[in-house]
Parts: sequence; structure tokens; C-alpha cells
Amino acid sequence: MAERYRQFLGSKPGIVVELIDATSSPYRVRTEDGFEYYISAEDFRTYYGPESEPTPARWKPLITDPKQGIINSRDMAEVVEVVQSFDEAFRDFEKARAFVRDALELITKHPEQTAEQISPQLAKLGWNSAILTQERLQSLARLRPEIRTLLLDESAAVLQWLDLPEDPLRGQEEPGARAEKAGRVVPRPKPDRAPAKKPAAGARQPSGMKNVHLEAQGDTLTVTVDLSQDFGPSKSGKNTIVASTGGNKTIPGREEKIGLNVYRSESGKATVGRKGQFKNVTLSVDGDKLTITADLSQNLGPSKSGQTMLVASTGGNQTVCSRSEKIGLNIYRPLD
Repeated sequence: MAERYRQFLGSKPGIVVELIDATSSPYRVRTEDGFEYYISAEDFRTYYGPESEPTPARWKPLITDPKQGIINSRDMAEVVEVVQSFDEAFRDFEKARAFVRDALELITKHPEQTAEQISPQLAKLGWNSAILTQERLQSLARLRPEIRTLLLDESAAVLQWLDLPEDPLRGQEEPGARAEKAGRVVPRPKPDRAPAKKPAAGARQPSGMKNVHLEAQGDTLTVTVDLSQDFGPSKSGKNTIVASTGGNKTIPGREEKIGLNVYRSESGKATVGRKGQFKNVTLSVDGDKLTITADLSQNLGPSKSGQTMLVASTGGNQTVCSRSEKIGLNIYRPLD
């Protein structure tokens, strides 16, 4: 009899299939009602697990059905969209997440009150709801019960869904991290993986990189860049390339990958950036030497595809220690 596997993440989670043929990708599977279909080996390993085993620990913050331990991606996407709709006002995902929870607690406790009546109570909790329209606040009262329950749960949606673009200069979403509120810290789940390999002595640098040197000692990654370098204009002609990994490259001796670009604007306009967007990234400059450090043991949450886990990010393109250069960086590991 073929092995049975349960889909624990998807738009229709909980479906049980038999693994009919796993000799090569794509795998052939069959549902309980006899329907057969194919799925890539990578997607099968990511979204399915033996029926008798619990949902992997890395997905626990995204579980929408605690009894079955499964994740309805559509519901969780709606949860995160609600938080992100307030992110524009608070300019911080964790603050927006905490505000939504506080507001929903008041709305649930006093369903007869209007948004105008709720606002003073939010002010007593330290929130400046004046930056929000009454309609935006009232929209929380119209949420589906399932979504409201998830938003009120401190263990749900503490991680953002993430996209990891091939080119860090093409825009990045701010990664999720620990949610902090009133002194409470929601624990960050540890990835289900074997201990990271130690880098081999004299490990070669990935090919195709420009002005980037990577060195991993234990779980600490150190990246050095010479900010005085000039590799000519970018494809758009608006920036001068200072350093680049040339796409996402595997860190020597590790499983993690890094995508890094450092550039200088040719527009003459003052550069802007938000240091507060950095997640597990530290920058320091000595003369023209830029040193970047990151802790490779960290886990900032899964991407939207569910195939990678973010380890560190600048959260978009940010200024380099008040200089004219800007940096965009993402470090992630595959979820196999």
C-alpha cells in the first residue's frame, strides 16, 4: 500500500494523498477519491508530510487550524494583508500588528461602540489613532470571524510573508521578525534542519561577484566591501555599481544564499533610508571599508512560496552609514 501524506499548507490544506510514484520529479500522487495528479518533488517536500507526523515547527506561527495543525494560506494571507493595511500609517509591521490586536480586543469587548468611541480608549493604551481614518478603524469590525480570531491570537501572523527577488535592487519587502509589545516577546521558531556545516578552510569565493568578500566563522557571516570602487553604471544608467554578488550566491561552506548590491546614485539627489528596517544586519565603515555582519543561525520567517527562510535583510535599499552609497541585502536558506 502506498504511503499517505497530508497537505499541511495551501488553499485547501488537510487533503490526504497516496504517493504513487516518487522515482523522479514530478511525483505522482492520488487523492482519497481516486484523482491523480503530479507535483514537483520540491513542492511535495515543502507542502506535504507523512499523515502521522505533526506540522513542521517552522510553520507553527502560521497555523490557522490548531486542532489539525494545518495552514490555510488564503486565510493567513488575509490576516497579513489586514496588518499591512495599517503598516503605512505606523511604518512598522510589528507596531501595526500590535495595534490591530489591541483595536480588535476593544471592538470585540464593545461591539456597540463606533470607531469614534473606540479611538479615546486606544489613546489610553498609547496609540495615536488620529493618524487613521474612522473608516479604516471601522473596517476591523467587518472582518470575518475566522480572520478576527487569528488576528487576536498572539501566536499567529507574527511573521510576514516574504518574496526574495533575484536582484536586491528591484525592491524588497520588509521581513518579519519577533513581535514585541508591552514587554512580551513572541518566540521565534527554530528551523527544522541539521546543524549548519562549518566552512572549509580556504573555501573559495563564489564566482561572478564584484568587490564582495564573504567569510563565515561559526554562525557569524562577515562581508567586506571597498566603497571606493566603481564598476560602471547599472543597466538603468541611474546608479553606479560599487559591489554586487551578481545574483544570489551560496555562502562558502554553508547552505545559506546571499544577494547583495551596493551602489551610488548618479541623480545628485540626497539618499534616504531607514536603519530601523535592518533585520539581523549590522554595518560599520572604517574609511572606505564597509563591514557587514549577520548571524546565520537566525530565522526571520518563510517566503510566500514557502521554499525559503529569510535569515537577514536590509529591508529594501538603505543608506550606508550616512554615506552616498546604498545597500540592498537578503540572506536566506532553502526549506528542504
